[in-house]
Amino acid sequence: MSEESAEGASDPGGERICYIWPRDCAREDRLYTSIDGKQDSNFLSDISRDRLFCDAGENLVAAHVYSSAGWGRISTSGEELESVRGKSSVIIKSLDDLEGHFDALQLDTAPAQTISYFIDSEYSLGRLQVSEEVARKLFSSLLVHQQFISVISTFGENISPVEQSYLTYFDRIQILNPFRSFRSHSDSAIFTQTCGYDLGYLYKYVDLHGRDLPKDPFAIRQTGVYHKYDPHAKRSVWIFIQPSESLKERLDSLFSRYKDNPIDLALQIEIHYLVLTHAAKNWRPYIKYLEDTFSRITDEGFYSTLDLEVGSSSHNINFSDVREIHFFIDKLRTILQLIQMNYQIAKKVQQLLRRLRNRWIQETALNILTPRLEDVCDRFEQHLYDLSGHESRVNMLLMRANDISKLIQQMIDYKTAQFSQATNSKLSSLVSNAVGQEESINQIARKRAKDTKMIKLFTIFAIIFLPGTFIAVSSVFCPKVTKIACIHTLDAS
Repeated sequence: MSEESAEGASDPGGERICYIWPRDCAREDRLYTSIDGKQDSNFLSDISRDRLFCDAGENLVAAHVYSSAGWGRISTSGEELESVRGKSSVIIKSLDDLEGHFDALQLDTAPAQTISYFIDSEYSLGRLQVSEEVARKLFSSLLVHQQFISVISTFGENISPVEQSYLTYFDRIQILNPFRSFRSHSDSAIFTQTCGYDLGYLYKYVDLHGRDLPKDPFAIRQTGVYHKYDPHAKRSVWIFIQPSESLKERLDSLFSRYKDNPIDLALQIEIHYLVLTHAAKNWRPYIKYLEDTFSRITDEGFYSTLDLEVGSSSHNINFSDVREIHFFIDKLRTILQLIQMNYQIAKKVQQLLRRLRNRWIQETALNILTPRLEDVCDRFEQHLYDLSGHESRVNMLLMRANDISKLIQQMIDYKTAQFSQATNSKLSSLVSNAVGQEESINQIARKRAKDTKMIKLFTIFAIIFLPGTFIAVSSVFCPKVTKIACIHTLDAS
């Protein structure tokens, strides 16, 4: 989609200004230049054509709006609560649907709202079910932070998992006038300018894939999260890229539970806690599966026989076991890195919460929220502890797998040496037999030479002496015949 076709302008009638995302984000961030915006915009167009977004007729974006007039104000007056509380949902299938959705939201005059958008794909490695045009319009209208492109660009159509080790995180506490230079050295001057925050991250988790192959019943999945909290606009915007169905159900249940005040300050941070803990729920069963797999490999290493002749019931090792253990170690390293990165993301969210708390407590009306914010911080500590436990278990598995790998390699080397020794012994025996056979052949050859000499002597005897012998015998026993033969010989001469 060209930038010119997406560009809009303000209307005298008061219509919204349409920015091109992320090019025009430079208007909101003094460190984000127009050059950066143009490069990011072109990058988004490139990956859109290659793999990221779907065609214009395949949009399927779910939007849920939770509205309330309270938006977290501490008040005993019931006059502030209007009859606009509740939940509305819409499926955005076109740009017109998105425009109608924004008109219904009344972005400029709406009551307090929490809006959640769910962008899915047809399958885990497929294109997102949102077109480039709708995505740019959605992100620009909601003033989504430009760094969200680092999250969304990891999704899209691929024939195999890519950037499996990549995770990202960003946050920014908003300031009313980003181009204002603070001359005061008082922290209160900054606190009074603080109005909300942007937060985004990409996390990986494991979930059951439900297929016959591969043998590993778990597969690595990823979800992108963006959250924009704007207390001055009384709005909280959530965008989820490829969330699991169970996460959608939990989010809807939690937002509906707090329908009277869906934009509650502490609730918004609690949602992040829910998202991250939900992503970690399968680490324990998956590590148990890995431990069971490792037990079988351990049996191969500890109980395999070293004899060359083995029975059918004996463990036996070969090169495929070495390949399997190395594949297992590679998987452990991948899982370990993902758990460590998820730990860092949870730690960063907790740090953001503390930074926000230090700013929010400057507002007298928000002091009542301090215990809840402290409670969320404590919950994050428990979550971090759980992740540390998972990391420790995988580390231990990795160390044990390396030891078993060395043991299996030593056993294979030993069996190879055994086989080489047996082979050399057989070769020596064959050489000895060959030497004996050579002696026999030499004896036969010598006999044949003697026989040849005898045959030659008999031949000479037969040629020279045998005719004379016949004549001599004839002259003795047949003298007349001999005499006639002699006369005929003389006559002939």
